[in-house]
Amino acid sequence: MAHPIGEGENYAFDTPGGRVRVERSTKNLTPLGGLIAFASFLSSLGVIQKLVDTCPVKRSSPNATPVRDIIVGFILTCIAEGKRFRHVRYVQHDAVIGKIFGVERRIPGDDSIRRFFEEISSEAGRQWLYTVNDVFYRALPDMYILDWDSTVTTRYGEQEGVEIGYNPQKPGRGSHHPLTCTVAGTRLCLDMDFRPGDSAASGGWIETMERLFSHVPEEKRPHINRADVSFCSEEFLQWHEARAERPYYVFKLRKTTRVREAISTIKEEQWQGPASFGALQLAETRLKLHGWSTERRVVVGRRLISKKSPEESMSLFGESIYEHYAWVTDLLSSQFDVFQIAEMYQGRADCENVYDELKNQWGLAGFCSQQSNVTELAARLTLLSYNLWSLFVRFFNLQTHQEAKTSRKDFMLIASQYVESGRERIIQLSVSHALWDRIQTGYDRLKIWLRATAPQLKIESWYGCWARGFLNSMAPQNTKLLEFNCGI
Repeated sequence: MAHPIGEGENYAFDTPGGRVRVERSTKNLTPLGGLIAFASFLSSLGVIQKLVDTCPVKRSSPNATPVRDIIVGFILTCIAEGKRFRHVRYVQHDAVIGKIFGVERRIPGDDSIRRFFEEISSEAGRQWLYTVNDVFYRALPDMYILDWDSTVTTRYGEQEGVEIGYNPQKPGRGSHHPLTCTVAGTRLCLDMDFRPGDSAASGGWIETMERLFSHVPEEKRPHINRADVSFCSEEFLQWHEARAERPYYVFKLRKTTRVREAISTIKEEQWQGPASFGALQLAETRLKLHGWSTERRVVVGRRLISKKSPEESMSLFGESIYEHYAWVTDLLSSQFDVFQIAEMYQGRADCENVYDELKNQWGLAGFCSQQSNVTELAARLTLLSYNLWSLFVRFFNLQTHQEAKTSRKDFMLIASQYVESGRERIIQLSVSHALWDRIQTGYDRLKIWLRATAPQLKIESWYGCWARGFLNSMAPQNTKLLEFNCGI
C-alpha cells in the first residue's frame, strides 16, 4: 500500500548517486551559518542598539513590531543579497538567525518594514542614519580623499521623485539620480543625496558636503575632494578656496576651446617625460577660463596614440596624434608635482567599482516604493549594510577588498546546524578543510578584536588602531596622503 500523501517515506528519488529519500527535519538548520560571527561583530559595534535608541519613530503598542526586529530584518535582507522588500523572505523563516540576532518574535515581513519606513520622513531618516556614521569616521585615516560622483538608478512604474533625465542604460526611462561620496582606497561610502532623475550631476553638491562635514569630527575632515568634469564650476571652486579649513580639490577639466588652445601653446621642452608611444607627458600652466574669477593651476597631459609618416599624412613633417587631458587643482607644486596630480586623479576610477557593486550586488537600485521617503531610507540602510559587511570581511582579507558576490558565498552561505545543550549553544559549520582554514584565520582576528573592544577597555582607541591598520593595507601604496597612526 502506498503511504498517504505527506508522509516522508513517499518522497524517494532516483539520482545518479543512488536512491535518496527526502524527509522534513525538525533540527535547527540554517544555510547562513556565517552570520553568527557577523552578529557578534555588530553587537560589539553597537550599531543596531544605537539605531533603536535614536529611532525617530517610537512604538508604544505591545502589538507593534519592535523597531529592533525591523532594522535587523532589513539589514540581513541586504546582506543576504535581497534587492526587493519581498526578499526579506530569504531570512524571515530562518529560526536560527532570528535567535542569534536577538529578534523578539520573528523577522517581520515586507509589509511591516514598508509601513515602518513610511512613518519616517526623508530628513528624519537622513539624520537618523548620521547617528551611526561615527563607526566609519573612527575607521578613517587622518588624511584621506573623498570621491564624489552621481549614478543613475532606473525605476519602473509611477513613483514619487522619479523623473526622466540622463539615463545611458535606458534612455527615456524614469530614474533617480543619487549623489554619493566614497573614501578613496577603502571602498566605504560615507553619504548620499537622494535626488530626482532629472537632477544635474552636481546638483545640491555644496549642501550635501556641508551637511556631511557638520557631522564629521574636525580631525577627520577630508584632505582632498576629487570629482569629474561635471563638478568643475566656478561656484564649487570658490567654495573650496573660501576657507583654509576646507579640503583641496582636484577636478578634471572639459577640453573646451580655451583648454585646447592652452595645451597647444605648451612648448616641446616644457613637456615632462619622454615622447614615447603610449607614454603620458605632463606640463602645467595657469589659466583663467571663461566664468572663472581668477587664474588657477592647471595640469595638462598628452599621450601619443598615432604617428604617421610624411608620405602617409601627405605633409612635410608627418603627423602625430595625441590624446589630451587637463585637471585643475589648488594644490601647490611643493605639495604635488604634475605626475603625482595625474596619478592621484587616475585613482578615482576605483569609485566606479563601488557603484557597480552597490547597484548589481546590493539593493541600491532596488527596494522601490511609490513613496520617495521609503525608497530613500531603504537606499540609506543599504549603504549602511554594505559598509558594515565590507568592514566585517576585512577580518578575512587584509590586503584586498572582496566583493559581495564572492564574500557572501565564502563567509555567509555556510550550511550549519544549531545545537542547544544545557547552557551551551553551538553552531556546527559544514565546510571543506581549505575554507575552514581561511575562516579560522578570520575568526582568530575577530576574537582578538572582540576581546580588545570589551566594555572595560578603551574601545575607541583600539578600534581606531585596528580600523586604520586594515584601511592602510587597502590604500594605494604610492599615495602619500594616506598616513596612519594608532592614536585617537
